[in-house]
Amino acid sequence: MIASTLLLLCTGGVSIVLPAEATSTGLEISVEEIATVKGDDAAEVERVRAASLGYAPAPGFHRTLRADLLTAALRQSMPDIQVTVEGAPRCRVTCTTSTIPGARITSEASQAVRAALTGMDAEATPVMDIADLVLPKGEDEPRLRAAYSLERVFPGKVQVPVEVWLGGRLYRTVQVYFEVTVWQRQAVLKQAIPAGTNLVPGMFKVVRTQVNTGGGLQHLGLEELAGSVANRAMAAGAPVTERDVKRVTLVKRGDLVQVAVRSGGVTVKDVGQAQSNGRMGERVRVQLRSSGIELLAVVRGPKLLEVKIK
Repeated sequence: MIASTLLLLCTGGVSIVLPAEATSTGLEISVEEIATVKGDDAAEVERVRAASLGYAPAPGFHRTLRADLLTAALRQSMPDIQVTVEGAPRCRVTCTTSTIPGARITSEASQAVRAALTGMDAEATPVMDIADLVLPKGEDEPRLRAAYSLERVFPGKVQVPVEVWLGGRLYRTVQVYFEVTVWQRQAVLKQAIPAGTNLVPGMFKVVRTQVNTGGGLQHLGLEELAGSVANRAMAAGAPVTERDVKRVTLVKRGDLVQVAVRSGGVTVKDVGQAQSNGRMGERVRVQLRSSGIELLAVVRGPKLLEVKIK
């Protein structure tokens, strides 16, 4: 019995024939990629063939695998298999590569920015060319994903990270930069006015203007300007912001106000009580006297509110 056991131990095992040079694909090196595996036990051979030898070299680099260290590592990971390594004492491993054009990466980022600009009068222009990305060639095609989820884009420079996934793993993130230009229809003065001028809609015209980086989005619309007083002299063509005018409170908390409730082409008027203060164009809560229902309404004039129901 002891003799037969010793005979099995002597004749069993798996041998690996290591070449002097080899190539790998993907992010890890497997035995079967770089060497020939032989043995009598098919299950053992398959286990050794599938064994990982660790990280694959990056494009442009190589990794040297020593036969003695490879033998020790495999015997440690699979102690039940007698592994021997034959052939070259060292194997120089390089990786096969594939290339993702820089234009494809830019296109992926552009789609994400365009989605964020939906509904806005705006455009995004790439500010630099993205170099082609060379990466290890895997069994599956690399996937690109723009990791960008802003709901609103403001004027100025925008950075869009594009993730490159290879074999289910994140391989690299490439930053793509855009210059975003935003236009809005703004109310601007038809002519210059001095400080202290009472503003009325007839003083303004609506034009398409480019929004400046920063606080340029905070201009006031025509519906918000009525009843305001200019805090400073302003030139013709200038948009008006909060800091340019003193806006009068037209509805105060506790006031009895007239409420116009509009739905489609039907308007119903009611009396309500304001629950907060409001200036022209601002939203306030109002409680209708007839039903006790509380609604969110827009200030349209002195003690005059409007509610639109879709």
